[in-house]
Amino acid sequence: MEFFTSEKISPSTTKIVDVSGVAVFLVEGAEKAVLIDTATGAGDLKSYVAALTDKPVEVILTHGHSDHAGGAAGFDKVWLHEDDWDLVKHHATMDMKMDYVRFITGKELSPKNFVPERTAGYLAIKNGQEFDLGGLTLKMLHVPGHTHGTVCVLLAEERTILFGDACNNAVFLWDEEACCVEEYRQSLLELKKQENSWDTVWLSHGPTAVDRKVLDGVISVCDEILAGTNDWQPYEFMGQSLRMAKKVKDRVRLDGGLGNIVYHPKKVFTSGGCDEGISLGNGRLCDQACG
Repeated sequence: MEFFTSEKISPSTTKIVDVSGVAVFLVEGAEKAVLIDTATGAGDLKSYVAALTDKPVEVILTHGHSDHAGGAAGFDKVWLHEDDWDLVKHHATMDMKMDYVRFITGKELSPKNFVPERTAGYLAIKNGQEFDLGGLTLKMLHVPGHTHGTVCVLLAEERTILFGDACNNAVFLWDEEACCVEEYRQSLLELKKQENSWDTVWLSHGPTAVDRKVLDGVISVCDEILAGTNDWQPYEFMGQSLRMAKKVKDRVRLDGGLGNIVYHPKKVFTSGGCDEGISLGNGRLCDQACG
């Protein structure tokens, strides 16, 4: 079974896609290489990467979810923001990795198809931290939202940033490890202060590149959710009944806008209150119970 495919997407970077469709990025400087994320753990990613580069490789995890941290076992140096250290302990388990691949692909893989759970610890990523790969600098930007420890990775000299799951066409803000929409909006406003540092935006799911205006689009979606004027499209994911802020068809917003958020009604306000009963525009009120 073929677990990975790869393609060169910039002078420094090879995009690797695993069996579930999630992308990880091998970034090479003149002296060192960094693997950004490790996918689900299906297949032997370490050996696959070793066939692509002879440089020493460290790993940066953008966050602690199983589809990004699942393949971290076997790598010596693995960096992850401290705010996701507890999350990764229960999210990158064998059961979680297998469940995710089964849900996404419909394939029933056995534990022998996965690398083991990581038992070694992690090195702490700090906001603003830089990795010098030799002629190429990676800068870490902490963007709490999708998880509390989510980071974006800026390839400074190439003026490219990996938003990953931090800001995209379906940002998930619904599980217990996610920030509420109100907090997330503040994170995006902080990120926006540095937007003159990049021209190109990469994502971890779906098409690699997206219009850099997606940041403004998601901020606008946050504003609509907080005001109660979003579309409230029902959304099901892994047994969860959620809401998608803007209506879509074939994953494209019907209004032609960029960016979207999938959220739970209890993950809206910092106070912990939900959006039940607030105005939805056009005289409508929420009539859905918060479960």
